[in-house]
This record gives sequence, structure tokens and C-alpha cells, in this order.
Amino acid sequence: MKVSRFPYGRNCRLALQLLSVVVLLLSVMIIHPEKAQASISNRLYRVDVRPHKDFTRIVVRLAEPPDYTLSDIPGNRMRLVIRDTGGTLFKKYRRYSDKNIGGLAFLKRGDDLLMTFQVSPKVGLRDLSRSDVSAITLDIGQEFKSRVTGPVIPGREKIWNGVEKLVRDFDPPLKSEIPFSPTDRQILKNFLDDNEQKIFMAGEAALYRGALTDAEEIFSQFASRQDPIRPLAMYRLAETLYKLQRYPQALSAFREAEKIWPAYLGFNPGITFYYGDSIARSGDLAQARVLLTSLVGRLADKKYAPALLVRLGDILSRQGHEKEALAIYLNVAENFKDNKASGMALMRRADLRFLHTTPWNYRTLSDTYLNASRQSGDLDMREESLFKHVLLESIHGDASEALQLVTSFQKKFPKGVYMAVIRTMREVLVADVYRKTAWRKDLSSLVRFVEEQHDYLSGCVGQPGFLRLVADSYSEFGRPIELIKFLDLLADRQWASSIAPEIYLEIADNSELIGDVSLTERTLKTYISKYPSDPRAREMTERLGSLYFASDRQQQVKETLLWLLNKGERAKNAESYYYLGKALWSLQLYSQASKAMDLFLSAPVAGGMRLLPDAYLVAASSRDAAGDHKGALKLIDAALKLPDIKRHEEFMYKAGDISLRSGNTARAREMFEQLVKSGKDPDWQRLARQALASIEVKSITR
Repeated sequence: MKVSRFPYGRNCRLALQLLSVVVLLLSVMIIHPEKAQASISNRLYRVDVRPHKDFTRIVVRLAEPPDYTLSDIPGNRMRLVIRDTGGTLFKKYRRYSDKNIGGLAFLKRGDDLLMTFQVSPKVGLRDLSRSDVSAITLDIGQEFKSRVTGPVIPGREKIWNGVEKLVRDFDPPLKSEIPFSPTDRQILKNFLDDNEQKIFMAGEAALYRGALTDAEEIFSQFASRQDPIRPLAMYRLAETLYKLQRYPQALSAFREAEKIWPAYLGFNPGITFYYGDSIARSGDLAQARVLLTSLVGRLADKKYAPALLVRLGDILSRQGHEKEALAIYLNVAENFKDNKASGMALMRRADLRFLHTTPWNYRTLSDTYLNASRQSGDLDMREESLFKHVLLESIHGDASEALQLVTSFQKKFPKGVYMAVIRTMREVLVADVYRKTAWRKDLSSLVRFVEEQHDYLSGCVGQPGFLRLVADSYSEFGRPIELIKFLDLLADRQWASSIAPEIYLEIADNSELIGDVSLTERTLKTYISKYPSDPRAREMTERLGSLYFASDRQQQVKETLLWLLNKGERAKNAESYYYLGKALWSLQLYSQASKAMDLFLSAPVAGGMRLLPDAYLVAASSRDAAGDHKGALKLIDAALKLPDIKRHEEFMYKAGDISLRSGNTARAREMFEQLVKSGKDPDWQRLARQALASIEVKSITR
């Protein structure tokens, strides 16, 4: 559709006249197509649908070579528009269906003939038509699935995925630009008492301020009543639900209100706009188009009419009328330059080029969005255009520069409508920067990087060696406390769950390094409770037991390590048996203490001779306390054979003492005499002399 364009002067009357002309043209074309006069120059006379193994072929046969367009429309459908064509509307194909297509519907619109059909989400299209042949030949199948031009930069795919839906379909609640119209209190007096009037007006005030939850609560109460206030309350409730982005509920409320009081739509154009937009979002673009076309016609002399016209262009575009939509955008952009709608129209035109950008041609469009953001006086337009500039740079530009743009955008619009998308973009870019940087050459920069981006490292944590590299970077500069703080933040992130066990172990290592026993204990207990089936869980349990042992908390040692005595269990660290044995000895559980020490003494000695003497002594003492003097002496004899044993004299005295108490006086005398003669420790020599004297006294007494 061609729409003439006129220059925009200081007086806006000409522009408003143009708007009226555009609306009139749309009304003639869309609402009354029979009034659009043109000659029918072609005719459809046959359609063939031929399913093949991998695709379905549709052949549309005409009298002359056709002038046609083919476009995607919402709902996984395609529409073929053949201009200036009449012919048979083949109803028999409406119920046709195969794995690729289904439901071919033919329709006349003015002088054009439309064929609309459903397609599988997995298929694409191949057009085999030739300009000199009186037929349109289309193949639909998976092998023809076209790939939208995307980034060639590896790692940016997550940003590109869904960008088509975002640019074309991301549609936050629109500001109609129509001033809010509160209900006249004189009208409310006809329905409500004074107190109820105040409550209803408070609801409208909340709606105006954006306190939507409060507004919903108030209007829901009035809408549930079966009295004259109900339709007005339903309209206000629907408006509130629309702004809450609960579009299906909003549409339901609008329709219910319209049934009761349809005339109200003529009194409140703002409500009418929200109603029409809710219809459009539901997928009924035809009805929305009719309603909004009528609204634009009524408000053609208002300053907010051009914005409504742009919205109408959006609906036309989604219906497959790209040329008509583009004509609207061009007229609005050129003839309403001082109006917000001009920026909206320019944005829509730019969006049509977005999906065809590449790393080699995106700069011009990116600059267009950037300039629009700088020049617009409207906050929403600045946010949208700047976002699309940042989005293009994030897809095609340098990762470090794009990351700076994303971060800057977040600071400018911390509560904007694009925050969820921006977060994903930042995560992708952070991962890309991390992968492409040689951090080993600049560890201090890595520390700054992870601290600045700690909320956005989801794409980094899965990279090989990430945690080790970060830990080494902090260690290089002696910053274990800062590392612990960083890791503590990281451990709480759901996206870091794949490395969470390693995070806790790293925290435990560094907290132990700085002597924070409480944090080490808490971290190990968290690790054990969260990952009981992890292969390292038992090793960490043993580590917790050693921590308790070092703190002289013998009961906790027992509770933590007693499972090591179960049949089939084996300690990862042999010293765990020693800690358990010592704890059990101190708790006077001699039988279990003896068993624990036996397991320690039978295990390979990884720590050298450090613990062996004491282990033998505890093992022997446990047997002695349990009445197994023979077993105790056997262990002491083994201990006396240890090389370079510093507690040799203690073991000699112990051997003599046990021998004496078990009735082997000769062996006892031998051990005590040897200790007195060759011992070097005066304390053990004194005790040995006392023992010998006791033996002598007993022998004289007998």
C-alpha cells in the first residue's frame, strides 16, 4: 500500500490531517475491502497438495504469472497473498493435514486472494516458483528449515537464541499516552455512599501511581458485587490486570465489562486502548485491528494519536501486512518528529533489519539505536533503543567492550523491563571474556574480574580449572580472607552447584590456614550434610574428627569417627584411627579404644614414627585396663623394639608394672633393675626404685 508523505511544518494541523488520511485508507482497505477498487487481473483455478517422503509440495496454478508475497504469521502459520487475483476458494483443503502442514484456508480480501496454512515448528520452506510460470510451487519440510542469520562468534549463541522473539514480540505493557481519566465523583455518588466513594477513588489513585497490587485488591472487591458499580469496577480491574501483564485475565475482565456497559468504551479512550491491546496479545489481531482503527479515527486530532497508529502498524505487521505497516511507520516518523511516536516508528523500522545483521554490517544499525537513545526525550524510548544498541554489540561486538556497555545499562536502568534479558547477556559476555583472557599472566586482574562479576559467573564455573585458578590468584597475593568471602558468596549460587563441593573444601582449607576453627568446622559439617554420597565425604568426616581431636573435644571425636570400627570400613587417613582410639581411651571405653589403636598400628604408617609410641602405649593400657595383661605386654614388647624410641624408659616401667600386677615378679624385677641401672630419666628411675623396694618388702613379709 502506498501512502503519500508530506513535510512536517510548525503547525501540526497538516500532520493531523495526514493521520486522518492514513486512518481513512486503513479503514477502506481493512474494514471495507469491497470499496477498494482495482481490476482483477489473475485467477486461481487449481491447487495441488502432494505429500512426499521428506516434504510436502503445494502447487497453486493460476491463469497468469502471479504477483505474490509469502510471510510468517503468529501461531506457526504461513500466509500466501496473491495480488489482484480471484478464483475458487477450495474448502476441501481446510481439513487437510500431514506431518508438515495442515488446514489450508482460502480467503478473499479486496482484490487479493489469501491462502493461510498451519506449519510444523520443525519445518522450513523452499520456493521453486519462476517469474515466467503461471504457478506458485512451495516445498515445506525439515530439510528447508532456514537458519536466521546469527552471530559467528562462538559462545554468544545463548544471547542470539530467542532474539527474534525478543525484538519482534517482547511487548511490555504499553503506555497509551492517553491521559488517565479518573471517574467523576458525581457519577460515583449515584452508586456508592461516601465511604465507598473514597475507597473507589483510592483505588483509582493507586492505579494512577502504579500501586497495582493495592488497586487490584480494591477493584476486585467492587467487581464482585452485583450492583450498578460492577461494570465500572470491572473496567478498572481489567486496566489494572493489563498493567500487571496478566493479559488473559485482563481480556476476560474487559469482555465481561463490555457486555454490561459497552457505551463506556466511548467515554474512556485509554480503557479502549488497553482493551484493544489485550485482544491483540491474545492473538485475535483482526478484532484488535478493528477496535484500534476506530479508536485512532476518533482521536485523530489528539497528540497521542500517532502512538496509537504505530501500535496499529505493529498489529498489521504481525498479521503479515509488512508493507502496510512500513507505510505507517514511514509517515509517522517523517510527519510527527516532535512526537514520541516518531521515535517509536523509527524503532520499528530499525527492528525489521535487526535479524539480518552480521558482525560485518551491524554497526550502522547499532549506531541508529544509540543515536535514538541519545536524542529521545522519552525515558521508555531511551531505554528501549539503548537496550537494542547494547544487544547488537553483545551479539556481534568485542566481548570486553560489550560487557562494559551491559554493565553501564544496568546502572542506568536498574529496574527496567529488560533486566532479566540483560542479566543473561552479562553472564554470556563474562564467560566469553574469561575464556579469551590469559589470566595466568595477570592474576591480580582475575581477582578484580571475579569480584566485579561475582553474580554473573555462571558460564565460568564450568570451565576447566576455574576454581583452582581463582584460588591460586588470591593465594598469590596472600588474601585468604578475601578468598573465603568470595567463595562464600559463590557457594550460595544455584548455578555454581556443579563445583559447590570444591568450593566448600577450598573454604575449609583457607579457614584452617587462618586459624578460624569455627568456620572450618561449620564448612566441613555443611559439606558432609549436603554431599553424603560424594566420594570425599568420608575423608572430610575424618578431617572433622581430627579437628575435634585438636580442640580436645573427645565426645565429638567419638561421635564423628566411631563408624570406622564397623565391619568393612576403612579410614582414608590412618591417623583417624589414632584420634578415635585416644578419644575412646579418655572416655574409658577401653575395648573400643584397643580396637581403634590396633587398626592404626596395622595400617601403613604415613606419618612416620610420630604417633607410634603413644599408640602402642594407649593400646597396651586399654588391654591392661580390660584385664588382658598378656596382650598388653605383647604390645609393649613390640614398642620396645621400635628404633630410636624416646619413650623407651616409660615402656620399660609399664612392662614391669603390668608384669608385677599379673604375678610375674621375676620379669617385673628384671625390668625395674634394668631401668635403675641404665635409665637416664630420674623420674622413671625413682619410680623403678620404689617398685623394687615394694617387691623386696613383699618378699620379706612372705
